[in-house]
Amino acid sequence: MTDAVGVGVLARTAGRWVAVGAAVGLVASTGLLAVGSPKAATDTAFALGALVLGFGVTAWSGTVGLGNSIERLQEYRGGESGWTQAGARQAFAVLTWVGIGWAAAAVAASIAAVGV
Repeated sequence: MTDAVGVGVLARTAGRWVAVGAAVGLVASTGLLAVGSPKAATDTAFALGALVLGFGVTAWSGTVGLGNSIERLQEYRGGESGWTQAGARQAFAVLTWVGIGWAAAAVAASIAAVGV
């Protein structure tokens, strides 16, 4: 997802994961309504989405910075985990896009349920 691919492919892939995140955000916002007020539910859903987003960005940047070193260490030690820098970058990019969709959906749910 972060390797040399066309802009259209990247946009479709990112859009798909943002939509997944938005669905999760709406489900979380709706589910949290059972345990609290609309404002508390949407605030909590936003915080969870922001947490996923932050973890994805942080882990992705760590993979970019340390990925080659981790791959070389695994080769040196004879590791058979199948971990690759490209795979890790893609996984953490997915988390980032899901977090963006989740947080955005929580904001939209807050506007719809609580108002501006």
